[in-house]
Amino acid sequence: MAKGPKLSKPTGLDYTVMIGGPLLFLALAILGIRSLLGSTGPDDPVKLLRNGVVKVGMSQQEVESKVGLPKYTMDRESGGITFRYQHGTWDVERKQFMEEDAFVDFTADGTVSSISFDSKVPEQAK
Repeated sequence: MAKGPKLSKPTGLDYTVMIGGPLLFLALAILGIRSLLGSTGPDDPVKLLRNGVVKVGMSQQEVESKVGLPKYTMDRESGGITFRYQHGTWDVERKQFMEEDAFVDFTADGTVSSISFDSKVPEQAK
């Protein structure tokens, strides 16, 4: 029977490569996937508004700095404007997709006069 070369006992470097290699691979894989998918980004504007980040009397600049730019801006007959923020979410109770809108109304001098919310089920394509 032929004998092969004698194997030595694993060293600290061997253990480092055996354990560290897979850990390094996992870390790089996670970072790669996150870079492809993108970061979670800032909080959702509708959720921020529901949580009371914006208060009546705040200026338009304060709202934009706390919540971000609106999806739409609408002129009001009273001379002010309305910011419209949108958000889509899965409603667990109803088991369907919901669209949520948040409206921030500003007076003519640019301060928040009211905040309101609306939810609806989007129409299904026929």
